[in-house]
Amino acid sequence: MKTSAVRKGIASSVLVWFAFASQAPGGTADIVARPGRFTALTEPPCSYCSTQNRKNFVRPNDPVVAWLRGDHNGGAIPLRHFLAAPRVINDTYGLFFFDADGGYVSAFVKDYGYEFQGWRKGVMVVKGKDGTLWSALSGRAIDGPQRGKRLQRVPSAVTEWGHWLMLHPESTAYDLFDGKKYPMAELPTEMTSEAKQSMGKVDARLPATAEVMGVELGDAQKAFQLDTKKERACYMDVVGGTQVAVFWYGPTHTAVAWKSRLGEQMLTFYASQSSPETAPFKDKETGTRWTLAGRGVDGPLRGQELEWAESVQCRWYAWAAEYPETQLHAPAKE
Repeated sequence: MKTSAVRKGIASSVLVWFAFASQAPGGTADIVARPGRFTALTEPPCSYCSTQNRKNFVRPNDPVVAWLRGDHNGGAIPLRHFLAAPRVINDTYGLFFFDADGGYVSAFVKDYGYEFQGWRKGVMVVKGKDGTLWSALSGRAIDGPQRGKRLQRVPSAVTEWGHWLMLHPESTAYDLFDGKKYPMAELPTEMTSEAKQSMGKVDARLPATAEVMGVELGDAQKAFQLDTKKERACYMDVVGGTQVAVFWYGPTHTAVAWKSRLGEQMLTFYASQSSPETAPFKDKETGTRWTLAGRGVDGPLRGQELEWAESVQCRWYAWAAEYPETQLHAPAKE
């Protein structure tokens, strides 16, 4: 169905509200339900980034969600081709949720039977095959048989096709087909009315649509406001007793969070303005250059991989809605 037709259908539809008697935190009283608004995609056939790139269907600056570890050095999914229309992918490589309003893609350990359900506090909600409702951002079950449980994240980041291909042409991708095999959609440029309607009051510590990297380690959460005007930056802080480094690379609009300890060594990272785009970051202890994907490519630690810190790049209102007790990173004075 064409995007214009979908939008007209949405405008003429009546919103369905869940009204449950229980008002306990994490309940479903504030969900704007739109089941069937998007149709999930399950296990599209896979290939390799290099072979799919030769088909010229994906633009170099197309946003992709990349999983950063695993066989073939991970893989990448172009959002326009595989997530903008269905919003949910159930696959052996992982469970992927695209919330265009909240500005994020969440990646979790493989599972099946999930589908789009609606919005809660402006954040996308999905329904599992047993009827459990889950936050697409936190992966927390908010109602149903598995209420209180959490989905397990997999290391991931949103970047651009051209940059990922440059780093890992051997990584995995889905088969791209010319025609109508999969519904493709351009990325939305405005928030949906339903997401806005369900947002409620937003934590005033930051602007609602500010870009943040939210990091969650154990019971601790911290939001790092990203200076999107910078070409490259590195934010160092402690979350739940663990030292982390958030890499920011402006040309691809990518943030990734890594644990600063590598084996027995604690590393201090910084954005190197003189380093190439393939490895924009260095550590002070060894001078090794590091890629966005957390791999040492030049220096004493070449071939080493950093440990991913559980995180998601999103808009502030979405992170604050799911983690109201979150702390904020205090930027270092320049």
